[in-house]
Amino acid sequence: MPKTDPLRYQVLATGLNLRDRGDLTAKVLRTLPKGARVTRLDISPDKKWLKIRHERRTGWAAAKYLQPVPASPKKSKYPWFDIARGELGVQELAGQGSNPRVVEYLRSTTLEDGAASTDETPWCSAFANWCVERAGHAGSDSAWARSWLTWGKSTRTPSAGCIVVLKRLVDSGHVGFFVSRNDTHVRLIGGNQSNRVCEQDFPLANLLDYRVPG
Repeated sequence: MPKTDPLRYQVLATGLNLRDRGDLTAKVLRTLPKGARVTRLDISPDKKWLKIRHERRTGWAAAKYLQPVPASPKKSKYPWFDIARGELGVQELAGQGSNPRVVEYLRSTTLEDGAASTDETPWCSAFANWCVERAGHAGSDSAWARSWLTWGKSTRTPSAGCIVVLKRLVDSGHVGFFVSRNDTHVRLIGGNQSNRVCEQDFPLANLLDYRVPG
């Protein structure tokens, strides 16, 4: 679930009355249009009214018609990370057929046409390659996750958007973009994570390397 800005809200109603106090009988100061952005200043004891500021006018409005605004994520110094975030939710198609977007990722690599035409082909490395190339940089051009171990250079201090390579079995792996980590897990935005582009946690024990441009 995306984080929200605790002080920023937007109007859900077609027209929301801004009143001089938290009461339906109070004087209407102005009517706010749907989608208007406001700043929360206070909340009534029963939590039914919010004191808000819109432009230079301050007043009270019904809380049920105000929705917290998602906080803007911090921009990464790696432009492909913002591209990856824009792909969140892309997923494989169930049954026959393939998602054309996933096929687009696969075709950014050196895979042969057959393997690159189906979303049944493992596509985590293809997704990473597509994002990096879309940002105007050279990727690994490979659908093999461990190919990223020779891309750029290693770092011990990962930051949002750097490449993370993980091991799976003996010679297979997984690759994605660094989001965060704790004592036991690293969180990645990646492709082919539960068959879609999403954020997911992986054991730090499986970490092979963090990679940044050389």
